[in-house]
Amino acid sequence: MLYLFVTAVLSENIKCFYPTDNEQQPAEYTFQIVCTSCRETHDSPVRINRFEKHVMPGSRGEASFLMKCRFCNKECSINLERTEEDLYNVANESNVDVIKRSIAARKKRGLKNFDSNSAVWLALDCRGCDVLSYIAADTKFSVELVSGKVMECVFDEGENEWYDYDDDAGEEVSITDLKLDIFKGK
Repeated sequence: MLYLFVTAVLSENIKCFYPTDNEQQPAEYTFQIVCTSCRETHDSPVRINRFEKHVMPGSRGEASFLMKCRFCNKECSINLERTEEDLYNVANESNVDVIKRSIAARKKRGLKNFDSNSAVWLALDCRGCDVLSYIAADTKFSVELVSGKVMECVFDEGENEWYDYDDDAGEEVSITDLKLDIFKGK
């Protein structure tokens, strides 16, 4: 099982940060993948919607993404599952309990040695392929402020910071040093 981990520096007025992903507004997660059979990298990034399910040929199962490697003809599938974690601001005292619960849930998945300033957003069950990287461009994110207001955020390709202004509170809102990494777990 692979996991998408996120770390970032959130401004003090941000409570939490997470991908906007529900049945009304499904996220299109973009990944660079490689075939585990022939080790060829797919020509272009693939977009996966976790709410779309495709029947796997010769199986009773379903997957979020199906592909046949064009080099070796092996079947590849990825099943996406959104975890319950959001990236919470560790500087906010009201987030302490939810951060502790997130860390306990990670340990059950075999994910240890990650600090409290990180979150696991996705679990990826990959068969016949591996995910090399996640590309944040084109994914919409929600930024929940301490005041309760929710702002929308999109990162441009290659960018790892986002700045905006909260007109209601009269202060800047920022996310900097965004890192999205794929890690192997149980």
